Amino acid sequence: MIKVFVNDKPFIFSENFTSEKYLRYIDCPTPVQLMNDFKRPDISGGYYTNHSLPEAFEGFCDQFRCINAAGGLVYNAEGKLLMIKRLGKWDLPKGKIDPGETAEEAALREVCEETGICNTTIVAELPGTYHIYKLNDKIVLKHTFWFKMLSNAVEKISPQTEEDILEVRWMLKNEVHDALANSYGSIRDLLSEIFTV
Repeated sequence: MIKVFVNDKPFIFSENFTSEKYLRYIDCPTPVQLMNDFKRPDISGGYYTNHSLPEAFEGFCDQFRCINAAGGLVYNAEGKLLMIKRLGKWDLPKGKIDPGETAEEAALREVCEETGICNTTIVAELPGTYHIYKLNDKIVLKHTFWFKMLSNAVEKISPQTEEDILEVRWMLKNEVHDALANSYGSIRDLLSEIFTV
C-alpha cells in the first residue's frame, strides 16, 4: 500500500483495498482530477486498486513534476521528539535534496539548518511519505525520505526564520499528540505509525 496525501487526505494505491468512506477510482486519476476531487468536503480520501502496484504507481508519478526531500525524526536523550512550527502548523524538519547530495546528507543538513540542532546521528531509515501540492501553478508530487536520528546535543535551538519557522520545540509523546491536531496529514500518518520506533 502506498499513500499520497492530497489536501491532507489520503489517496491510497493498493492491490486490495476497499472503503465505503473513500472515493473509488476505476482508472488512475490525473493530478488535476485528484486536486479537484479532494477539495470536496464530502470526500475523506480515495483509492485506486491495481494488481501491478509498482507499475501503476510509476505511471501515476510520471504525470507530475517530482521533488525529492529528506528530513528527520530527532529524539534527545529524554526520548523527546524535535518538532518545528512553520506557517502556523507543527511539522518535522525537512527540505529538498540538493544535486549530488544523498537523502541522508540532506536530512542531516536540513535538521541542522532549520533547528540549530547539528549534533545528530542517523540510526534508522523510516518509511517515506508522499504529498501533492501546487507550486507556481503546477501540481507537484513530493517524496520525502525520513530518518530516525538521535541527538545528545546541548546546542541552543535556533529556528530558521527565513524559512518561516517560528518555533522549535522538544516534545514528549503527549505533547506530540496534541501538536498533531494542528499538523499535516502525512505527518500525522507518519508519527502515528512510528513515534515509538
